[in-house]
Amino acid sequence: MSQRKQREREREECPPETDNDHQWGIDHLSAVRNPPTNLDLSRRSVLTATGAGLLAGLVPAGTTTAAEDDERYHHKTRPTMWTETMRENARRNIERYNWAAGQRDNAVESADSYLEKYGPDLDSLWSLVTSQQVPRGGGLSNERLILGGDSEPGTDRLWKIETTVDDPHGDGKLTVPTNDFGAYRESGLNDQGMFDPDLADDSLLVNEEHPEMGEGWGVDDGWGWVDENDDLGMGEGNRWNFVAYYNHWFVWRPGGVRRILDALVDAYLLTEESKYAVAGLVLMDRIADVYPEMTIADYQQNAHGFWNSHGGRQTGRIIGSHWEGNLARRLLVAYDAFFPALDDPSVADDVVSFLDGKTGEYPGLAAKDSVARIRENIEENYIKEIFPAAKASQIAPGRGQLSALAISARVLDDTRENGYTREAIEWIFQPGNEYFDGDVWNEEPENWYTTGGNVLAPIVDQCDRDGYWHEGSLGYNRIRMSSILQVAQNLQGYDGFDGADLYQHPKFQSALKINSDLLLLDEFSPTLGDTHHPAGNEMSQSGISDGYEVTGDSRFAQLWHYSNGYSTAGIRGSIYDAEPEGLAEEIQSIVDAEGPLDLPSQNLAGFGFAALRDGENYTTESYGKTYDTSDLFAEASAPINDSFDEAIQFEASQAGEWWTFEFDVADADEYELELEALFVSTYGIYDLSVNGEYVDTIDFMTDGSGRDTISYLLELPAGTNTMRFECVGKNDDSGGYKMALYYLTLLDEEARERRDAAELGNAKRAFWMYYGRNGIGGGGTPHAHRDTLQIGVAAHEMELSRDLGYPEATGSYPPRQFFTDNTISHNTVVVNERGQDHHWVGTPRHFEGEDERVNLIDVEAPHVYEETDEYRRTTATITVDEEHSYAVDFFRVAGGDDHRYSFHTTKADLTTEGLDLEPQNGGTLAGENVAYADSSYNSARSPDSRGSGLNYFDQVERDDDPADRVVLDWDVEDHFNRRDDDADGVHLRLTSFGDFDDVELANGYPPNSSGGATPEDSLRYAFLNRRGSDLETTYTSVIEHFDGDRVVDSLEEVPVSGGPGHAVRVELTNGRTDYVVCAFEKTDTLTVDDTFEFKGFFGLYSVEDGESDYAYVQDGTRLEPLDESPLIQEAEGFLRGTVEDFTREMSLENDLTIRVAADSGLLERHTGFVYVDNDQRDPWRGEPDPENPVLGRDQRGRGNGSYPIEALEDGRGNLLTVDVGEKTFTRDFVDPDQLEDGGYNYIIEEGDDVRIPLASAWSQE
Repeated sequence: MSQRKQREREREECPPETDNDHQWGIDHLSAVRNPPTNLDLSRRSVLTATGAGLLAGLVPAGTTTAAEDDERYHHKTRPTMWTETMRENARRNIERYNWAAGQRDNAVESADSYLEKYGPDLDSLWSLVTSQQVPRGGGLSNERLILGGDSEPGTDRLWKIETTVDDPHGDGKLTVPTNDFGAYRESGLNDQGMFDPDLADDSLLVNEEHPEMGEGWGVDDGWGWVDENDDLGMGEGNRWNFVAYYNHWFVWRPGGVRRILDALVDAYLLTEESKYAVAGLVLMDRIADVYPEMTIADYQQNAHGFWNSHGGRQTGRIIGSHWEGNLARRLLVAYDAFFPALDDPSVADDVVSFLDGKTGEYPGLAAKDSVARIRENIEENYIKEIFPAAKASQIAPGRGQLSALAISARVLDDTRENGYTREAIEWIFQPGNEYFDGDVWNEEPENWYTTGGNVLAPIVDQCDRDGYWHEGSLGYNRIRMSSILQVAQNLQGYDGFDGADLYQHPKFQSALKINSDLLLLDEFSPTLGDTHHPAGNEMSQSGISDGYEVTGDSRFAQLWHYSNGYSTAGIRGSIYDAEPEGLAEEIQSIVDAEGPLDLPSQNLAGFGFAALRDGENYTTESYGKTYDTSDLFAEASAPINDSFDEAIQFEASQAGEWWTFEFDVADADEYELELEALFVSTYGIYDLSVNGEYVDTIDFMTDGSGRDTISYLLELPAGTNTMRFECVGKNDDSGGYKMALYYLTLLDEEARERRDAAELGNAKRAFWMYYGRNGIGGGGTPHAHRDTLQIGVAAHEMELSRDLGYPEATGSYPPRQFFTDNTISHNTVVVNERGQDHHWVGTPRHFEGEDERVNLIDVEAPHVYEETDEYRRTTATITVDEEHSYAVDFFRVAGGDDHRYSFHTTKADLTTEGLDLEPQNGGTLAGENVAYADSSYNSARSPDSRGSGLNYFDQVERDDDPADRVVLDWDVEDHFNRRDDDADGVHLRLTSFGDFDDVELANGYPPNSSGGATPEDSLRYAFLNRRGSDLETTYTSVIEHFDGDRVVDSLEEVPVSGGPGHAVRVELTNGRTDYVVCAFEKTDTLTVDDTFEFKGFFGLYSVEDGESDYAYVQDGTRLEPLDESPLIQEAEGFLRGTVEDFTREMSLENDLTIRVAADSGLLERHTGFVYVDNDQRDPWRGEPDPENPVLGRDQRGRGNGSYPIEALEDGRGNLLTVDVGEKTFTRDFVDPDQLEDGGYNYIIEEGDDVRIPLASAWSQE
């Protein structure tokens, strides 16, 4: 399937734990007419109009497409989602391309299967649509498992669900409900054909399926059945809403009306066969009959147990308000697809005849005796109902509300001055919020309302400069972006409302590649916050493809190539495009020029994530230059057959036949020729010669059939070379003399070396640190964890140490609050046995991502513990060889009376050194007498849900007098099957140095979330603990990963004299010895291990064979071996300045002008970041913004002042301009109700102090 086609059916905007069906995404919404825009869209320009000003600037008053006759446009007159041009394009493409014809055939097959199921007449389809008094409810996650899931009911009988519970009285599974609800519903239809339980025949409420279970067992009249004996496994007294469950999942979404209309839409658009339009229009008209009365308010969870997705509001129409928009988008576009069919007399006659007949059968229905009445019913009673549903929060903000409204506006195409379309689109951009005006928020759905779509304010206020929303979860961040992406897609190119192109918003362009920066090892992403484990790449395919089409940026091309399996095969435009071919070649040319996606080390200072990446993934590359032999063919003595997709075949019929190929090489050199050929039982024997020189005799006959590669190492001259194959006979068992070739690849020496190195496979590794949103109070959401400064490790194609990800249950579920979400379950430090306070993002101090041996991230988080004066982590990775790096981790905590360093891996066997462990006699980390998950312990320790969580760890072992060198070696297992050898021999090893009061080992139990894979049974945690009064601790650790043998021979913490500092000596098996030193004060000259002098923040000194091999210093001036001259001697270790000016508008390119206090020429040694101290009260300390503190959910924190350096330019005097690329300095709107008219708050200010650390490296080579 093409990537664009995948986008058409893409599933990504729904909560990852719930929505298992695709969302509607229109194929690249081509313009009805491409109107001129008032925006200057050059890259350097700014989208200055980002709110009300956008509308004023883009939509001149009184300008519509209905300038001459307003009343003419009261009703829809043309298709606007799939225009006539797009439909014609599809017909042309079906004639031109096999893939397009295949797409049509698949659509026809799907639609026909539904018509057969609900045929042969239209009554079954019409009757499938349920009305208000048939309840809807999606069931709790555990109930869904018992009911067999939410994709198929397990039977082909309406209103019947096969459970996963064995029938205790017979074979097979129990089927519910046990009564014939279809007959019961039919008996209660009123004069509109809608179900009224007061009219229904109660004698039909009998157990017909499993009478042996009891007379009333499993009987559901729509309001559920109570399982008194726990026969289905959810506990005694559980209410099961079978009918509501079936109605929700299998009548409406995803398996019923929605899926049927999808199939009918595709089939009609690609064939124009009337039967699909007739069926679709009958469904749409019936939906319009029932929709005005539909409300989920009658089916509340608290009162009746009907679960719907609405965030507790109890709002929604057909289904919960979080999912109503997903359903509406699919139904709305169906009307546009079928709209032209009503101009066909035969379609009109069939539709009117059937529906008019229904009014005779059910006289309470409105008249349906003309096309006009049918159009009016659909438009008035469904399309136009979306706007009031949005205003009443029946479609929830941020959950498809705006995209559904945008589609309804475009579909209706009522472009009069006060028409529906204009009012709806203006409301989308209108500032506003959702409000509750009542007493009990989760019991009064009628008191929820939304005052404006407010599409622009969240982009500015909640999206950070890296393009991430205020979520700590990858999936929920993508949902936030995607909800706006859908609006952008559905407004793009619509001529009924000029402009309003959200794709040109700078922050939104950044957001299109959301989560792509988090990719590890080219394979997966960390499961930050509430992200289901294991996580894939978590990117938005629609965002990537749209981003490329809008910007043409090579990063989007590489991401598209990556997400398509490092290939451009199948990438093409839409079947509705005029010229869908050529996109793959365009993207491939970019990849050929710039290489495939290969992410470097990165620091996302806005979001709060750093990845220290090392190594190469050799599996993603192709080596040498490859030619299609069809393109190289020169001449032949017999016919050739070039009709195959890849191969070219020589039709030789006797010995002596020959054919030749010609290829060019730029330089005379030794090349390896790789020939991919076909070996089959009917092929002959050939002599191969190159440039007239005999090379080999090849028998292309084999017992089986298959492709294989043969290779030769040859000296080739520059210019044109000739390759000749001459048939010299055939094997006695062969059926002929033919042969066939696929590709020729030429590899010079460098290409051969890289190919040979590819035996290493994916040798990438990464250490990452998260320091972003950690909860509601910091301006984030509940989907973040209290996990600031946690680290993780990925290597050997696995996540060796991971975040736990999505909780087993949300809300006030204690294991979520005290374990999964809590600080103690993450690889960070717990202070005073409680969880962290909430914050927006930490403050980076140093970063290195380009040195050949050192990667570094240094971050402080001063606001997560009020008890601490310092809470800071510095993690550096040191490259050893092509496959290995190790990390040195310095975690400094000042303040508090209890420090607990927590670390865990994936499933593993843990061995130790330096410990004499004693098992605890039962209980948990909280004590022998505190049971696992003890609720009284939770209540006593955590009135604000920040409890220690110690009672969620058991199987405790402890050493009360550990050595000052503790080794923890996890022999990990490949629990998630990322490798093919169970990771036999893969280890993660932590060696930590310090004066520990005790060390504890204990089991933690990862959550089994409904949307993730089955987790490990348990994870073995280690806790390195210090206790005292007003403690100061620097945890100094080395983290190794290895597969088989270690590359570290020995580790030792070495003495540092002359001032505060910490250092380790790492002796490697390759003969190299590394010294790694960190000095947070960096004011004194230190002597390390009586070996070298150092002055700076961070340093590496490597020795090999008794000689200095490598040296690195960041934010420092000196590294000098005691018996040598200085390897590094600099006048300055950093550059200081103040902010003079900065880009103040919302721009795609941003500059920071600083007044520097030293020679700007020093900046040749910058480390990639400029650090602005944006707290005026106390440098690097204090509240992020004392005048506007962050208190609650969705409120934007000020953030740090760390920005990447893209380029530098000297100005007049001592002024320096720093290009920070697309990273904006705007924080949020001053007044969201005024948007840009009220101005922006900024992350930095004029006069702020600026610091740019410098780095120097020395190498013997």
